[in-house]
Amino acid sequence: MTQRIKINTKVLLSYIHNSNTPIELIRKKLPNIDKFLSGDLEPTFNQLSVLSKLINVPTGLLVLKEKIIPISLDVDFRTLNSQRISEMSSELKATILEMQEKQEFLRDAVEDECYFVGMFDFNSKLEEVIEKARTLLGPEITQNRFRYYRKVLGKLGIYIFLNGKYKDNTHRPLNVKEFRGFVLSDKKAPIIFINQLDSKAGQLFTLIHEFIHVLFGDSDLLEPEEVGKQNKKEAVINSVTAEILAPKSLIIDMFDGEKTIKDNLEIIVKKTEVSKFVILRRLYDFSIISKDTYQSINFELEEEFNQIQKHRKPSSGGNYSNNLRFRIDNNFFKYVNNAVQQNKITYTDAFNIVGVGYKGYKILSKGEG
Repeated sequence: MTQRIKINTKVLLSYIHNSNTPIELIRKKLPNIDKFLSGDLEPTFNQLSVLSKLINVPTGLLVLKEKIIPISLDVDFRTLNSQRISEMSSELKATILEMQEKQEFLRDAVEDECYFVGMFDFNSKLEEVIEKARTLLGPEITQNRFRYYRKVLGKLGIYIFLNGKYKDNTHRPLNVKEFRGFVLSDKKAPIIFINQLDSKAGQLFTLIHEFIHVLFGDSDLLEPEEVGKQNKKEAVINSVTAEILAPKSLIIDMFDGEKTIKDNLEIIVKKTEVSKFVILRRLYDFSIISKDTYQSINFELEEEFNQIQKHRKPSSGGNYSNNLRFRIDNNFFKYVNNAVQQNKITYTDAFNIVGVGYKGYKILSKGEG
């Protein structure tokens, strides 16, 4: 028996209308399109796939209860040196849309709200923000910080995804020079996405950076009319993040005036697991080094980083199973799998929501727990 998919006809009609695709052309490929739109007949997954190609809209969007808001620049991006993005690549746009789809699913599945989302504004005292962030993150640790904090934030109700490409498409890599991560703040389903092509130190900073954005309930830093404010906000976010990961007291205690600046960087970086860029900036902010010294070493670090990126060989991806489980938030997958078990969605729906095929879904199912 052919399995048909329940859809919101208003959502379907809206996507068709916005695509400017002639209905006559759609009728040639899908003779029952009028019945789908009237609700007299539900389409099969294959029929929705045909429609998605005709109107250039991902199949996953066509099965959602509500239409996803079109991608705009009202999302906070962490870019290299916090520079504003003027144009987004198709890979970045597609990744944002993918995360929005996941967030839409989670909004329907999750019952409780995260009380800490948006609990501060930019008039709040930074000391209070830092204290609350530390309370939520738990005891300070200096080893395997990314893995530890990701687990802590997951328990708090934040969903964290990583990838270095769009979904599983190795021909569509993400560009770390374009963005390092972004956050979609939401009371029920805050999502943090991290560019997996970034360094381990960069990923750690992005994780906490975006978490601080969640505390501010902030995901509209790139609105054109707020560019000036956005820069000030980013400076605040960066300052709080740096204090969490590399506290002033630790920096001052560890700095050894008898050693060179570069030696100090190596020692402190090893202790904190953050980048040399972050520690160097901290040394300058605390007037431990001069502006000239800061600019000189910062230039050297940038040259070093560019050379590493230039000669970086494409990753083979490593172990596919381990990488997939690392990329996909486990709590998110549990909600999807539970929906399948409760017959709320089909396996085909689940594959599309998660962004994997049968093989990938099976791997994630084995790793659930």
